[in-house]
Amino acid sequence: MKNLIKKILVCVVLTASLVALYAAKPADDRAHKVTFAEAEETTGTGTSTGTGTSTGTGTGTSTGTGTNSGSTMPAGITQIQVLYTKEEIMISSNAQVYYAQLKKPTDTTVKPADVIPAAKVNDSTYMIDISCYSASKDLYLGITNKLSADSNGLYPVMNCKIPATYKKIKFNVNFSAEGDSAAGNGVIKSVEINNTDGTTITYDHSGVTNDKVRPISELSIEWRKGSNCAYSSISTLSSATWESMKTSGAILYLRIAAVDGQLGGSGHRYSQENKIKLAIVKAKKITVDVNKLSVPIANGMQFRLKGKTIWETVLPYNGKSKTEKAIRNGALSATSFDPYTEDTSEKVKELSITDLFSAVNYTQPTENGTSVEFEVRVAATTKKPASRIATFKVPYQYAGPVVAAKKSGTDIVFSSITNSPADRVSGKYEYTIADKADITANNIVFSKIKWYSIKTGSVLKTGANIKGTYTRKDDSRKTVILGDSGSVILVRRCGIKESKKNSAVLASAYTVVDPTALPTPTPTTSPATTPETSPATTPEASPATTP
Repeated sequence: MKNLIKKILVCVVLTASLVALYAAKPADDRAHKVTFAEAEETTGTGTSTGTGTSTGTGTGTSTGTGTNSGSTMPAGITQIQVLYTKEEIMISSNAQVYYAQLKKPTDTTVKPADVIPAAKVNDSTYMIDISCYSASKDLYLGITNKLSADSNGLYPVMNCKIPATYKKIKFNVNFSAEGDSAAGNGVIKSVEINNTDGTTITYDHSGVTNDKVRPISELSIEWRKGSNCAYSSISTLSSATWESMKTSGAILYLRIAAVDGQLGGSGHRYSQENKIKLAIVKAKKITVDVNKLSVPIANGMQFRLKGKTIWETVLPYNGKSKTEKAIRNGALSATSFDPYTEDTSEKVKELSITDLFSAVNYTQPTENGTSVEFEVRVAATTKKPASRIATFKVPYQYAGPVVAAKKSGTDIVFSSITNSPADRVSGKYEYTIADKADITANNIVFSKIKWYSIKTGSVLKTGANIKGTYTRKDDSRKTVILGDSGSVILVRRCGIKESKKNSAVLASAYTVVDPTALPTPTPTTSPATTPETSPATTPEASPATTP
């Protein structure tokens, strides 16, 4: 009688423990568990100690090498371990193990025709391969080591659930990452994970930790390049390898690594992989405009002096941006440009050579007539890496020409226009009219000045509507007529475009001719050229260049 009571108490304890474990729910879907399928809910009281705890409907605790919920561990099976990294289940049993895929989560019996013998590793260990089963949905396997048919001719089995991997994963790659910041996790901006329970968690570098955002360091990420390389930890991805991959246009694969676990313990399968093509962006050819004194460096491009390591960025255009200055804050130049957060509301189609030099703190020598070389590329975006690098040279700019001019009545006579002593370039000359106040305040966009041809002997007739038109720094357009208060004449040597015969030469600096400071000739002095024999060069008659 005592033995009978003892057996009843043991059954009650086991039943209560099983129901308790079934009721326990994983706290975080990121840590998948392998459990038995649901069974009828029962209650009971009692305790049984093992190597852990679990509570649920009823009272008591029960653990062991694995946790089961819904079916009793078959006699002789002592451990079930899921090797997610190998896509295998290892079972410790004193007899041959059999298994079958179950059609329903509640199935606890299988047809004899569906039973498959597990591979025997040794006398006490058996293996089941699960690589053939889809990881996108929960897998239910019926496991047994006793082929004893029930009254329906079916084999009772233990229902083992292997959870699906994450429902969907998106790796956002930081294509702009460079240098030390591009090693390991640095190449990943964030990882968005949709769990099978409908929740979404973003893993990033923000340091924020809550139910929707977590540190990216919590994830075990693996990578490989191309189709022939093996996966390895993201920590092995060096900055040099990353830079080389971006240049070559490699294909990058990313996934969440698998974690092995005991039956009922934490662990999960490999996630589906993300295939990311590191598209090659061709270098953009850059040619300096020798007359506008500008280069076609626009929004979303980067430049630097050749030999330097830090890129200066013209931020991408975004009409809603709160940043009005297009060239990135110099204080940020030591850090990689972030295409996810940085942009400007200023539209840029070109940079003046003055702004180019200023951005890189370059000062042209006063006597050394050599060019300076720059590197340029299209900056990285959220979808593709930076372009390959192109180079261009900014020719040396010589001082303005030597101009001898005088008044003839109210007209201006140019007795002589010659190059500055160091400037041995053979070129034509041009002029415009500007406001002296704008010149003094450096308030002129010189790439948007309209120039007109002029030469020795030319006469500019005051009152003949001789004018100059240019853009000021606030984008307003201004026209100044010769003879207006404060009007001055700017004269320079024209630039020379690169050709098979000639190297590119910048237009010279300008020389300012102030009509109010010119000497007035005596009545007996004849002008070098009279309007009748050498008519003045007017804007309407002889435009040289346009903005």
